[in-house]
Amino acid sequence: MPSLDLPDDLSAPEPTPPTPPAPPADDVQTVRSLILAAYPDLVPELVTGDSVTALVASVEPARAAYARLRETLPVPPVNATPEVSPAIPAGGGAALAIDPDRLPTAEKIRRGLAGGRAGRRA
Repeated sequence: MPSLDLPDDLSAPEPTPPTPPAPPADDVQTVRSLILAAYPDLVPELVTGDSVTALVASVEPARAAYARLRETLPVPPVNATPEVSPAIPAGGGAALAIDPDRLPTAEKIRRGLAGGRAGRRA
């Protein structure tokens, strides 16, 4: 009977794990939408990728870019009240009474200085 020659190493090569299928494009867009809703402090155009892993990896660079923009661009305070211009009639009608409490501080100062100059000229 003929003898069989067996190799010294009988271990079979380890099979490579199957790669998971890529998520559908609508799932990636859903995850992107969730990221944008959860992190309002990032540049939305920089959250890109064709997989969930790529989207998650793009969050930190997008947040860093937003922080750089925030440092360089002036941002008005959240509780800032807009300047209110006094109501001026369009014709030669009587002057309207203006509540000084509703005038912005800058307008009060301007009116005070203008009144002081008019008093000195007379």
